[in-house]
Amino acid sequence: MKLRLATPGPTEVPQRLLLAGAREIIHHRSTEMEQLIHEISGGLPPLFGTSAPVYTIASSGTGAMEAAVANCFSAGDEVLVVSNGYFGERFQAICTSYGLVVHVVESDWGTSADPERVAAAYREHPGIKGAFVVYSETSTGALNDVEAIGRIFRDTDVVVVVDAISGLLVHPLEMDAWGLDVVLAASHKGFMLPPGLAFVALSDKAWTAVERSTGPNYYWSFERLRHFYPMSSSSPAVSLLLALHESLKMLDEEGMEAFRGRHAVLGRAAERGLLKLGFSTFVQAPHRRSHVITSALAPEGIDTGRLLKTLSTSYGVTMTGGQAHLKGKLIRVGHVGAADALDLSGIFGALEMALLDLGHTFTPGSGVGEIIRTFHEEGR
Repeated sequence: MKLRLATPGPTEVPQRLLLAGAREIIHHRSTEMEQLIHEISGGLPPLFGTSAPVYTIASSGTGAMEAAVANCFSAGDEVLVVSNGYFGERFQAICTSYGLVVHVVESDWGTSADPERVAAAYREHPGIKGAFVVYSETSTGALNDVEAIGRIFRDTDVVVVVDAISGLLVHPLEMDAWGLDVVLAASHKGFMLPPGLAFVALSDKAWTAVERSTGPNYYWSFERLRHFYPMSSSSPAVSLLLALHESLKMLDEEGMEAFRGRHAVLGRAAERGLLKLGFSTFVQAPHRRSHVITSALAPEGIDTGRLLKTLSTSYGVTMTGGQAHLKGKLIRVGHVGAADALDLSGIFGALEMALLDLGHTFTPGSGVGEIIRTFHEEGR
């Protein structure tokens, strides 16, 4: 049985990138590696919309989240966490574990944060040192307006930390123009790579925060990253860097406008297909839906746990469900990275067969038909 990923990460890794990562290991202090890292270092900043360096860490995305807290703040600092899902809650947990005083601007899961509420929270807590927000909340598929949130703090000393782990590349992000101070990303989303690399970009304001931070760190030290840049401060994930080098070539060949356009069509096609199958859209505001995943509530009588298990065991498709209180109610169809019309059509074919196995009544082929129709009409 072929195995297929329809998750928001890890994503399917194109064969071209698998082969790049499978070549013989080169020494991390060799001339060849130095040239490779220089090319990677030149290719990353434009994708973040910054003139600042982008640092690469051998880590998960969560490691980058923790590194931002450890380097930019000290125990006792007041911070604001914008939370509208599982990963906003993760920021809250990390900040709390480092002894920060956390004020939460909470929104219902499936909605986006209201920048006006964020501004009001800042007026209520003017002593905050940082504001944390997730760009694309993959637990729900909601997209936060990080541009508007960045604007609130642009002319202040507040450091704006953005988890762009899934949102980067798929959606526009202009770190410098939007006044964002720490932007975090990872390899296993839009970069189409296996997990294992995290990326961090810092503004001048963020570096001022790093210099005043009194928290201990070593492996996560941004100062060490800056000291060794562009080379690694410790043994890097050589195979992943080889694959990243090739990934940047693939992104350049497709072009970011086409890359984002493809993801937008994937999102619309998946939503229409799910509606045809009796699902209901979870994120109600169309302009606040992430193109990384499409989330939907299951039809009456369908337990998503059984559905996802059937997809996996009978058809080799891994899809994710809801997290926390949404477990058993929600499915999340991932279509980030290299996914295209044929991939999504195949995923929906498996989804329809699994629904039939569970006794769900619908017109077979209706979901797949919406995928085909959407891509035919929109020409991608």
